[in-house]
Amino acid sequence: MDFFDQEARARKQTRRLIWLLGLAVLGVVVLTYLIVLAFILAFHFAPFLLFGETVVYPAHFLSWFWKAKLFCWITLGMLTSIALGCCYKIRRLSAGGSAVAELLGGRRIESSASDLDEKRLRDVVEEMAVASEMSVPEIYVLDLERGINSFAAGRTREDVVIGVTCGCLKLLTRDELQGVIAHEFSHILNGDTRLNMRLMALAHGLFWPTIVGRVLLRGSPQPPEIGASIFDEDTKPTVLPTAPIGILFLIIGGISSPFVRLLKSLICREREWLADAAAVQFTRNPAGIAGALKKIGGLYRAGRLDTPCAETASHLYFVNSSHDPWFSFQSTHPPLAKRILAIDPTFDGQFPHINSLPRQTDGISQEKQYDRLYEESVQRAREEAKARGKLE
Repeated sequence: MDFFDQEARARKQTRRLIWLLGLAVLGVVVLTYLIVLAFILAFHFAPFLLFGETVVYPAHFLSWFWKAKLFCWITLGMLTSIALGCCYKIRRLSAGGSAVAELLGGRRIESSASDLDEKRLRDVVEEMAVASEMSVPEIYVLDLERGINSFAAGRTREDVVIGVTCGCLKLLTRDELQGVIAHEFSHILNGDTRLNMRLMALAHGLFWPTIVGRVLLRGSPQPPEIGASIFDEDTKPTVLPTAPIGILFLIIGGISSPFVRLLKSLICREREWLADAAAVQFTRNPAGIAGALKKIGGLYRAGRLDTPCAETASHLYFVNSSHDPWFSFQSTHPPLAKRILAIDPTFDGQFPHINSLPRQTDGISQEKQYDRLYEESVQRAREEAKARGKLE
């Protein structure tokens, strides 16, 4: 593949597409206005239509569809809702990439990690930091996510983090993991993480009813029981008392979802092509990232995540992290087969079958998490007490 031509093309297309995000907000306002107006007109003319007493005058036809006061109120309400959602997410993400990692359920890996898989991950990150002439970012692992995926997040290079799922850590070879990490370093070098943080804030402003609706459907932002996951083929959807309210929120969020998903996907797709090309440049090993993509294609549910925040952060990931949209052009990432063919022209389109990680039913991971939180709380209490002179 022609790396430099791919990079130039991706940057050019991205500049053309960024301004379209503003049109998404306008489209949401207009569509909401038309839906509300349709309900008003339906209730207004229903009695006349039932008894056949209405008379339609062509001169009044356009006046039905333009209600200046209604349009202003809907515009004000939608812009206020979007602005509040964006401001909330901006404030939530003010800490940088670590805030994103913790929001997604990440656990920071210490530099003195004793686990062999975590040590291998840190070694690979340090190698790619040297190859890209960058400092080593903080590293997070999403322990409860069994799909193969990764992300890079941060406002600046100083607060950027790299995160991988447990499936990525356990199911990939060292070369494959190196290709995935090199892909994420490309996003950092090209300023994608800063753009992605802004997109995440905007997406939350438009997607928050969908997020709330999904939480209400499940009853909690966490899986229904320890170890439960969409990667379990025998898992059945749970019907909760809050489901009707959740469906209502999903309908409201469904108005804005197509607009933002489409525009966000157009921007992110170009960035993914660029990151794939740069990953091959960094590693000089096309088989690494190609092998990782092939394993993702052969894994049940691929790179899907359990967290309800997966949709808001969908543009941060290595591959699609949520359900596949009805229309492929709304996907935030290019199709796996096309990405592989761009790297390995000999790919025959057949993905190897990959077994999912076993389901954790004994609660060990949850107990470790509780122990870690307890130790952190005790340590903070000791530090605070020492600062106040209560401990020698």
